[in-house]
Amino acid sequence: MASLIWNAFAGPLRDPKGLLLGSAIVALMLWGYHGNLELLGMLWDGWAGPGSDPSARARIIPGIAWDQEWLSFWAGALLVVGIPAIMIRYVFKLPLREFGLGLPPRGLRRLALMTAAVLFVASFGAFYQYGNDPAMASTYPFFRDFDGVGQFVVYELGYLPFFLAIEFIFRGYLLFGLYLLPTGQAPAGNAGGMGQRYPLDWRILVPMLAYTAWHLGKPLPELWGTLFWGPAASAIVLATRSIWPVVIVHWLLNVWMDLVIWQQW
Repeated sequence: MASLIWNAFAGPLRDPKGLLLGSAIVALMLWGYHGNLELLGMLWDGWAGPGSDPSARARIIPGIAWDQEWLSFWAGALLVVGIPAIMIRYVFKLPLREFGLGLPPRGLRRLALMTAAVLFVASFGAFYQYGNDPAMASTYPFFRDFDGVGQFVVYELGYLPFFLAIEFIFRGYLLFGLYLLPTGQAPAGNAGGMGQRYPLDWRILVPMLAYTAWHLGKPLPELWGTLFWGPAASAIVLATRSIWPVVIVHWLLNVWMDLVIWQQW
């Protein structure tokens, strides 16, 4: 019985793809439900998390009322990008750029700009409608007590690490890992390469499943929007070998939605 239980935990971790999935699970759990860092809240009463009442929580960064929002965003980048980056470099022994963290290669930069523009234009209207949805307006922006446009801009600039975390863990680490890493106990260091082509097959659905599951509990327009965003973003990332076009578009669209909601609020 003990052996059976042990193998249930240890067995999947003998496979590079098992290590990939296991480390992604741990990173996301440390970040918490929707990035709320619940473990930090268990250790410190002053932590309430993004979206909480600024007047009823501890001030961590002097002079910045949206400090807990920023800390959640930056912790996401540290945990959800940092832990996989360690795995890529020191366990799988592969360059970080092969998991989408580099800029698009020179021959793919025009494609990256074109696909990013198409994704932005195709999604722009939907994000405007999200901004007029009552459920979305009750959730976003996480902080909204700005004194003016300047504070709004500063807050939104600090929002960018959130989208780096989201797009890297799902469209970088998990997606490229499923294509690059071998199955079984073969070493990972000789896998893949920036020159290879990635077929759009079932492997897109695994990160999409995780991405959609991460959005459970979010407003319904956002949850169902993952059915479009997941495949579209995955295709762009695989074609351009970089998560950055999708990171920037995702961030800009959410800034637009936050602006629509904030102006109404």
